[in-house]
Amino acid sequence: MVNVRIKRLKKFLKDSQSFPYLITDLNNIKYLTGFSGTNASIVVDEKVSYFITDSRYEEYARSLLPKNFKFVLQTGSIQEAVNRCLERSDKKTIFVESHNITLNQHALLKKEFRKIKIIPLYDDPINFIRMEKDDDEIAVLREAALITDNCFYHLLKFIKAGMTEWEIALEIENYFKRNGCRSCSFDPIVASGSNSSMPHYTPSMNKKISRGEVLLIDMGCMYKEYNSDLTRTIFIEKIDKKIEEIYNIVLEAQIKSLEAVKPGLITSELDNIARTIISNYGYGEEFGHGLGHGLGIEVHEVPAVKKNDNTKLKKNMIITIEPGIYISGLGGVRIEDMVLVTDDGCEILTKCPKELIVI
Repeated sequence: MVNVRIKRLKKFLKDSQSFPYLITDLNNIKYLTGFSGTNASIVVDEKVSYFITDSRYEEYARSLLPKNFKFVLQTGSIQEAVNRCLERSDKKTIFVESHNITLNQHALLKKEFRKIKIIPLYDDPINFIRMEKDDDEIAVLREAALITDNCFYHLLKFIKAGMTEWEIALEIENYFKRNGCRSCSFDPIVASGSNSSMPHYTPSMNKKISRGEVLLIDMGCMYKEYNSDLTRTIFIEKIDKKIEEIYNIVLEAQIKSLEAVKPGLITSELDNIARTIISNYGYGEEFGHGLGHGLGIEVHEVPAVKKNDNTKLKKNMIITIEPGIYISGLGGVRIEDMVLVTDDGCEILTKCPKELIVI
């Protein structure tokens, strides 16, 4: 699959006349080669491409090099190493990842490349290639989704009133590591009671969950370098009537959105389906974030499923669908699933229950 990905990138670069192309984004490098170290760059040219890293990763990188790649050992600055690659190819221009080059890095490149023009490539082609998952990626993400589902089932037996949010967050991390995952995809969100009105809340080490409270759990695992993402909202021993009302609205919005997913649908139109339902119930102002996002090597990838995004869904994209309502002082509800776009609809990869759950 690695060679297929590089072939797709080279076709884009050829069509846009963007050779050579300097890649510094480590997630893009991981996607193209499988390399998961902390220092690497790639120069992709028409015939021969160059993989650059330092001595710490030399043996590892050489073992991964795809066809028509040459290894370049970085002994000084990365700018100097890239310049050596360009001297071999006698190029007068180089295209760079605009999203990943800082002003300082650009200045250093400009200082090193005295006779070479640096051209930012604003539409990151690798990000767009990554949107459509290949068979290997889909298989891994299915497994990641299953592990995450199983973690939720485990939590239903584990969680008790009187536990702290922090204890639950630690149990999530421990579960994932015990079940073949390198880490969490992100720090778990465990928000109880009124804390659940904050969409990206950090679990408290001291706050104990209490009888009658809502509990919002947003979690994901990193499995074989790919990420899962799941949110469920449950209730401790009894249900507050207002939160129950909100829960049913969010669930309706999520189900209708899932039913609408299909190739060709514009992401902003999908977002609008959930937003309209929530707004019609009078809670439009309490749904502030986008409906979802792409998922893969990174937790948040393109496409963004939100207002004003005009990406067309395509077969084999994997996105999240996660509407929510958040009321300060009361609490919030979010329900999130991972979704694979299929030929004529979608497959929901996360399958744990969404009906009202009281534990």
